[in-house]
Amino acid sequence: MVAPTQRDRGRRRNWVALAALAILAAAVYASFLVDGPSLRALEFAGIAHLRPAEQEAQDDEGAEEPEVPPDQVQKYINVYKAMQRDHSLTVEQAASRQGMSLEAFRDLESKVERDDLVREHVRQALANPPSDSSAPSAKTTR
Repeated sequence: MVAPTQRDRGRRRNWVALAALAILAAAVYASFLVDGPSLRALEFAGIAHLRPAEQEAQDDEGAEEPEVPPDQVQKYINVYKAMQRDHSLTVEQAASRQGMSLEAFRDLESKVERDDLVREHVRQALANPPSDSSAPSAKTTR
């Protein structure tokens, strides 16, 4: 058996480097086939700095969804308040009382969850219900 020479080891390293480069090229090509022309594969590979700044700004602007309309936020709060008052209500029943399907309610719920300010407003509204004047007073008479 002949021991590998320095030259043989260098060739093996070259083949390994070439194989790694071929795998990266195949990943970029597959990304183009699946997602269309995008630079996601290059971003994954750590070459994100090659992306033009104006394209990043456009993507950021386009990624923003319109904020949740106040009337929709109130419907969302009303659904949960109804379920707080009547624990036997299902989400579907409470949503239908607000004129919403379950699918529409879940869509609204996902929008509320993505908007930090609206989500916090909803939490506060559900945690601190307005005082009801018809509720019995906690005063004690002596």
